[in-house]
Amino acid sequence: MRNAKGVLFVVFLLFGMFVTMQFRTVLLAQQQNTAGESQVQSLTAELEQAKSEGIKLLEKLQKLEKEKDEIMRQISNDGNPVINELLDKKYELQVINGLTDVRGSGVIITLNDAPARNEMDPEQLIIHDMDIVKILNVLRAAGAQAIAINDERIITTSRHFCAGPTILINQNRYPVPYVIKAIGDPDELYNAVEQNEAVIIMKIYDIQVDIRKESEIIIPKYKTYKNIENMISGLEVVEK
Repeated sequence: MRNAKGVLFVVFLLFGMFVTMQFRTVLLAQQQNTAGESQVQSLTAELEQAKSEGIKLLEKLQKLEKEKDEIMRQISNDGNPVINELLDKKYELQVINGLTDVRGSGVIITLNDAPARNEMDPEQLIIHDMDIVKILNVLRAAGAQAIAINDERIITTSRHFCAGPTILINQNRYPVPYVIKAIGDPDELYNAVEQNEAVIIMKIYDIQVDIRKESEIIIPKYKTYKNIENMISGLEVVEK
């Protein structure tokens, strides 16, 4: 009987220790989850605050730019030939460097990923940054005078590269479809893109490459400051 009581005592002792350990484990996990949720909420609040501040600064920049444009208009109406000559030169340089809106005939190219297919590697069915680079090179070689992707003006210093399922253009994030606008001779641009080997290969994989000629295309100027919404639209706080 004493042996039986001793065994029961040991069993209940071990059982109590096990329950205590489980309770502590559950309690610790709950504390970690609570801390994690608190951290996520804190980071989310910081992100929203930074976003709000960025939008306010962007609005202030836009207001200052309008004021600057109005001052330049007043100066140009002054009638001083020297000042007007300098302003004409400034405008010419702005056009050359993509710092003003432009209008003209050309082509619009719409790119979109191919439909998913089980037998194909997904990497072969999506548009990559190098696909866009090849098309831009073709357009330039065919005499394109101004180019934009999703209304992001492409200039000498522009960069565009893959960032997951999206592409960064001038540091702004864009998903498909990608709309490329190019001003130049519509026939030359159309034929150059339509007959390009890279474009033909993309079409073989069912990647959408829609090319159309347009008599009037407006390409916006290069944005010297960035759009906060586009830079973080694809981001979300990760729970740990």
